[in-house]
Amino acid sequence: MELHKELLALRLKEKRITSEILTKLQEMEDSRDYLRMGYSSLFDYLVRGLNYSESSAYQRQSCVRLSRELPEIKNKIDQGVLTLSTVATAFKHIRKKLVEEKRQILKSLEEKSAREAKKMFLEPMPAIKIKKTEHADKVLLRLELTHEQNQKLEKLKALKSHKYNIESLLIHLIEKELKSFESVQMKSSKSKEDFNEPRSKNPRQISKRLRNDVLKTANYKCQFPGCESDHFLQLDHISPVRRGGDQRRNNLQVLCANHNLHKG
Repeated sequence: MELHKELLALRLKEKRITSEILTKLQEMEDSRDYLRMGYSSLFDYLVRGLNYSESSAYQRQSCVRLSRELPEIKNKIDQGVLTLSTVATAFKHIRKKLVEEKRQILKSLEEKSAREAKKMFLEPMPAIKIKKTEHADKVLLRLELTHEQNQKLEKLKALKSHKYNIESLLIHLIEKELKSFESVQMKSSKSKEDFNEPRSKNPRQISKRLRNDVLKTANYKCQFPGCESDHFLQLDHISPVRRGGDQRRNNLQVLCANHNLHKG
């Protein structure tokens, strides 16, 4: 019984600590200090900076963003009335609703498990759905299409049947798209482009080959110190256009959207 009492006391402390962490994360989100440390987002900071799993990071990010409008969430988590997983489940379904509607929905989720919360938000199956399962030696993708989408895929497969089956066709399409970002060479020496002698007088006009060269040099990742984001990448003028910067190769870098916005 004594051990049980000790565990109950620790459980209460654990909940209070969760609330304190959420408050500190709210401060981090408001100040965006994570950008100065090289993290592209609060989620990135939670995963790489604080070593949370992706699912735990998403739960905490969801609570932080909802508690901005509904600060009482943290007290309810302290009391055990709401859980991180329940709030995270609700977040993606209610984030665009009015504040009072959000409050009412969360009220209806009190004392409910994450499974019960998910049942409340059941939606019709989307037109296309991909389920990914990763193994040590392979990745399995389960693709669900509408009949119309499948008919288009079958038509394309038939038109390419002299060269591809369905598996090799998908690989071909993937490689074709990737090559459009990897090509940096000109077709002939006569049209060879000097990346430091831009053709256009418009400093915001960047050729496809120059864009690809900058991306390839950056290894398709944000170049802000410490950031490793490979999503929402943008080409940034190191010396801004408003200060006379142009699109020469040595004036371009790759930044994720958040760090580009942070640079201003």
